[in-house]
Amino acid sequence: MSALDLIYQRSSCHVHEMEAPAPDSKKLKRIFQSVMSAPDHGNIKPWHIVVVGAEEVPSMCELMCEAWLQHAEHIEPARIRRLTNYLKASPMVVLVSANIVEPHAVSRRDQVLAVAAGCQNILLAAEQENVAAIWYSTDAAELTQVHELFGLTSKQEPVAFIMLGTKKLQDTKKNRSDVAEHCYRWVGNEQLEPLFKE
Repeated sequence: MSALDLIYQRSSCHVHEMEAPAPDSKKLKRIFQSVMSAPDHGNIKPWHIVVVGAEEVPSMCELMCEAWLQHAEHIEPARIRRLTNYLKASPMVVLVSANIVEPHAVSRRDQVLAVAAGCQNILLAAEQENVAAIWYSTDAAELTQVHELFGLTSKQEPVAFIMLGTKKLQDTKKNRSDVAEHCYRWVGNEQLEPLFKE
């Protein structure tokens, strides 16, 4: 399979579409090695990866749910419980954060984007290894209490929760729409036209 075919066929597996076991240590190392190939302006290597294994996922979710309920007044408790129950069903939870170097000529934003590119590489590597994977929001980790729960410092900014497991179904290909409607050619000051014309 070509690299382009791998990108075209990659698709997220929701937690209900995956099951135990999570990838073993050797496979996990191969998957995580992919972050080292992500664009990294300044060669900072700002990757910080925390893995929560199957045995620890339930207790982590309970602690995170408790912190959410106590400190996130703007989120409905039912939604909080639904989100943490979603995470609890995962065979493995991975928190990927940007280990920010400041002051530095490379902006904080660019360092975070480098880690986001690394997260995409993790998803692609998981696909190559036939591992179920999905990128999930880090909204919960924005709370100081959750930030500390994962042992993060003030310099480490959460970028993604990635769930990993075994695919329940092997055929997870999804139809993709045409990229043409998102592409334009610049033809002058404030002037754009479709890049791909029929």
